[in-house]
Amino acid sequence: MLVAPFAVHAETPAAPAAPAATSGFSAQQLTEALKSGLGSIITQSLSQGKITVAPPSALAKIETVVSKSGNAESASGFSSALSAAVAQVAPQTGGVMQGVLKDMKIEDAQTVLSGGPDAATQYFKKHAGAALREKMLPLVKQATASSGVATKAKAMLEAAGPLAGLGGSGAVSDLDGYVCDQVLKQSYALMAKEEAAVRANPALLKDNPLAQKVFALFKK
Repeated sequence: MLVAPFAVHAETPAAPAAPAATSGFSAQQLTEALKSGLGSIITQSLSQGKITVAPPSALAKIETVVSKSGNAESASGFSSALSAAVAQVAPQTGGVMQGVLKDMKIEDAQTVLSGGPDAATQYFKKHAGAALREKMLPLVKQATASSGVATKAKAMLEAAGPLAGLGGSGAVSDLDGYVCDQVLKQSYALMAKEEAAVRANPALLKDNPLAQKVFALFKK
């Protein structure tokens, strides 16, 4: 059953009262419960270790060619270094997302609670996507530097010779941005899946009883 959104100006005397279905909760309490519930959703969805990033298509093609050439050792380790960088940065994504929750306003919470099965995920993309990327990029740069993936990619390009001109150089120069975008893309997908599950079955928030009650009020 679709429930009408709660009042967003509870501090104003003339504002309408919250719907009967949300009686007992102020707008602020609903907002804080939502934030807490989304925090749980982020933690649950991003703690699975399911984020993997394939090489950019241009580098993947060059890697395949070089691997079959006399300079095969030049391609050795590129994919594993990329995987190491992703494994290092992916777990940090949740913490960055948690930080964004602090800025969610009451009117934003109203929209999210009354929205569709992935409304919170869409909120992150629309209102916090640029900020998330900005915060994530330095972490990605640290991870790629630590794994040496850019160095291995450049060595692979040198071994590729003329083939390096087929987009390889551009892919290397934007490798950090590519990794960042792929990690965020997959994080959003995992979060959307978990959010939909929680909205359908708020009992999944078993360690967060207040958020469980609030999500139950707006169950999809």
